Amino acid sequence: MIIAMMRVLLIHAGKIPHYRVPIYGCLSNYLKPCGFELIVSSDGIQADSPHAIGFQYVEMPLSALRIARLVYRQKIDVIIDYMELRHLYLFPTYFIAKGILGKKIIYWGQGRDLSEIRSKVKNLAYGVEQALSDAIILYAKHLKRYVPKRFHKKVFVANNTICFDYSGFGPGMTRENVLSRYGIKTVKNIICMGRMQKRKRLDHLVEALNYMKRPDIGLILVGPDTDGVLEKIQSDNIYKLGPIYGEEKYDLLCSADVYCLPGAVGLSIIDAFHCGLPFVTEEGDESAEIMYLKDGVNGFLVDRGDVQELANKLELLLDDDGLRERFAQEAKKEISTNGHIDKMCKGFSDAIRFACEQA
Repeated sequence: MIIAMMRVLLIHAGKIPHYRVPIYGCLSNYLKPCGFELIVSSDGIQADSPHAIGFQYVEMPLSALRIARLVYRQKIDVIIDYMELRHLYLFPTYFIAKGILGKKIIYWGQGRDLSEIRSKVKNLAYGVEQALSDAIILYAKHLKRYVPKRFHKKVFVANNTICFDYSGFGPGMTRENVLSRYGIKTVKNIICMGRMQKRKRLDHLVEALNYMKRPDIGLILVGPDTDGVLEKIQSDNIYKLGPIYGEEKYDLLCSADVYCLPGAVGLSIIDAFHCGLPFVTEEGDESAEIMYLKDGVNGFLVDRGDVQELANKLELLLDDDGLRERFAQEAKKEISTNGHIDKMCKGFSDAIRFACEQA
């Protein structure tokens, strides 16, 4: 007996970034044995993506009418809403797909705009979006506090993570080789990777390095600096390497000793933990991924703006090899369990099944 697959459309507003391409491939493969066929539609994929597309994909300029036609022609059963309030087709899509076509819709996101958590207008809009949804998928469990309690029965958690295929240095590659390739001569190194933005408070990290007054400790900064945040930062033990991607990115992470990002923690903590790097940051910024940090176990959380304490924690980890190794093992353990891609996929599967069961 052949059982028909439920067809699920994930609407990804805008361009799909590189890192999400393998995530959607993993999600598609996970959902198939569960009886769900995944189709992803977006405005495109970020240019120069190094990843093969391992899922059914429809590229088109998104609009409510185009989405409705796709839903009708592809005989879609469930829609996963990964749209934002700024996209004017969001609520018209709900009206047509749910109100007219009678399809199930699942909200996927953080529950609120975490950068404007007190915006009454935005929060009202999020409340309406979630009220219309048949299920809600959140990036992390602690974000439930931003969803009205009356909706909690339809909330599912899919821990925000990355689909990894990096397993360590290639043949003949060593930590020393990697550091030498980039001209890094310091003995112990702090690394920070990603877009160099003011909200990440990199000035606190540089100030902490200056507090230490240690020529043997280096700071490696990796990522595009389109805002010119690093222009005035100059020092013999600060290495500004620009953007680095793919295997080289992970080789460099595995060659550093500690990861530090004072502000706006995001997916960088997942990369750091996968490579066994303890993570040091400041309090004060809400994020989904902060759930992975266990203060005093796999990293440190210091008071916002306490640069002296930031320096103390970094120096402690850099000088105490035993402590750093314990933190490194705990970091890997955390991301291999709570940050495993299957855990994220299960959240999706549970939410889709729940939505399908609703009258």
